[in-house]
Amino acid sequence: MASPFFRVLGGGVVLMAAAGVLAADVEVIYSTRPGDTLIGLERQFLAPPFGWKGLQSLNHVPNPARMPVGSKLRIPEGWLRAEPRVARVLAVQGDVTVDGRPLAAGETLPGGARLRTGTEAFVTLLMPDDSRLTVQPGSLARLDKVQGFRGFDGQDTRVYLERGRLETVVTAQRGPAARYQVRTPTAVVGVRGTAFRVGSDVAAGSAQAEVTGGEVRMSPQGAGPATALPAGFGVVARAGAPIPAPRPLLAAPRLDGVPAVLERVAMQLPFAAVEGAVRYRAQLARDEAFNEVVADGVFDASPARFAGLPDGDYWLRVRAIDDAGLEGLDAFRAVALRARPEPPLSAVPNAASLSWQLVPEAAGYRVQVSRDAAFADLAGEWDRATPAVDTGLPPGAYFWRVATLRGDGRRGPWGDVQPLAVRKAPGPVSLNVYNSRLRFAWPAGPGGRIYEFQLARDASFAETLISQRIGEPALTVPAPGAGRYALRVRAFDADGVASPWSAVQTLSHHFVLPWSLSAPAVPGP
Repeated sequence: MASPFFRVLGGGVVLMAAAGVLAADVEVIYSTRPGDTLIGLERQFLAPPFGWKGLQSLNHVPNPARMPVGSKLRIPEGWLRAEPRVARVLAVQGDVTVDGRPLAAGETLPGGARLRTGTEAFVTLLMPDDSRLTVQPGSLARLDKVQGFRGFDGQDTRVYLERGRLETVVTAQRGPAARYQVRTPTAVVGVRGTAFRVGSDVAAGSAQAEVTGGEVRMSPQGAGPATALPAGFGVVARAGAPIPAPRPLLAAPRLDGVPAVLERVAMQLPFAAVEGAVRYRAQLARDEAFNEVVADGVFDASPARFAGLPDGDYWLRVRAIDDAGLEGLDAFRAVALRARPEPPLSAVPNAASLSWQLVPEAAGYRVQVSRDAAFADLAGEWDRATPAVDTGLPPGAYFWRVATLRGDGRRGPWGDVQPLAVRKAPGPVSLNVYNSRLRFAWPAGPGGRIYEFQLARDASFAETLISQRIGEPALTVPAPGAGRYALRVRAFDADGVASPWSAVQTLSHHFVLPWSLSAPAVPGP
């Protein structure tokens, strides 16, 4: 075949196929080959009731049985024998329906199928020519035509976007009858192979197109000249007005600050500001081609935030949005989410004793305490089966964090780093006896301290007789009966942080011996 081109019926305007065709009725130019006759071409190409006599009349062919090789025959597209084809559903995310019923991946859709996506839903279609079409959230679109023509290469795809947005990557269209067209209530976009986005806002009476690869041509719905949009440009068209001059799309944001591995279920994805941007769109997909989009959001500023996604490998893309609503060039980055098992929520430290909430699926926990926030200078590390550990650390300023252990012993992500202040325990307790009363005293600490005094029958303090908090470093109590007892003291500073317990001291009294109080067996820290 000779190089094809289309001609608009009823006029003298000729549009080369490489630039795209926007008219509803076009003609295919066929270059005759040896042995061609009009009757043979009717059998090969035409659909009833159109026949060879119409071709003869339209093209002024004197002899229908004998035509010079290379003659150019005009054939109206509407005369051609259409062959219905189908689009295949590559991926579905969220609430997507076709003709009112739920849609599933792997289905095939014929021309006329009506697609509706929910507020957080996507669907990606693969056309017979390997073009891809992704319908974005909150959209309503119809596959007006998915067809080829008998005897001609290429595919005729026409999509009507009533509202919402779609993104498409179109395979280069080959063949005299091939074309790819997206219509909206406001404008029509035609292509022959490119990557672009189309939006339709019925309430505002507008349509927009953003070209990221190749070139498209956009014309008003109805009548009006087409405007060429090259890669890197976009336009917002208004109902009843000519297509305005294209404007450059905003540059892609820098994603240098996005970590390669994210360890929080609530994902935070930072991006650099772009001059001229009023908002930003961020999307996550399971594949680099963004056929399987799983999350979409518009943000006023960095970072983009998503939550609830399962652990896995994803692709992130972010684009800036200008004051006209045009979305700019994409920035891409591969990211991995490794947030599970989630770290437990930590409790407020009690002196050098640390605790956290139980994680039902945890096989254990790992705790680290460091002298620096970067955990380069570890003061201790412990693996525990239960959600608590007594570090036994000396007084000082530390940082601590905890992670959940999986059943195979591997560690999940660390929880948030928290400060840990280990305070000095109160000094040894002294005893004074006044008749049947005992007065205990110990060295005072910094001002504003609250003290907790405990007296028990056993050194494990399982049978506590006295447990009292007081605002001074002394306590007078009635003398208990003869026997052997254990006592200890700790202090709470004004910020509510407790010191470790003092070393346990023994209090004893027998019938023939007076009350006595031992020195600490092990000096308190």
